Amino acid sequence: MGRKESTITLDLYYFNPNKTQLKLKSAAGDAWIENNFLGHFTIDTLIHIPSNGDFRLPVKLQVDMSKIIQNSLMSFLAKETTVKIEGTARVGKGLIYITYPLRYKGSQNLVEMMK
Repeated sequence: MGRKESTITLDLYYFNPNKTQLKLKSAAGDAWIENNFLGHFTIDTLIHIPSNGDFRLPVKLQVDMSKIIQNSLMSFLAKETTVKIEGTARVGKGLIYITYPLRYKGSQNLVEMMK
């Protein structure tokens, strides 16, 4: 933990409902909680995404400590919090990879999401 900036490592779990397995080569972008900038995230590990299966994303999030302290208590105490993600990911199969835009905005229970 730093005074101005810290790196948080999160394991996020997802389900791929598609019939195709893919590989996630990398991802990066920015995250907001309740429309307040939280920080920059990266995924720099090759992730094998199974077809019709669960997978784990090891995310590194660099946060501005002044922003997280300012907003974290209210966000973690609330039943649901608005989370916004914008970035890009390199996904593919075999030797073909594309850059795919990441855009998400929705209500999430942060405590449940990080279990």
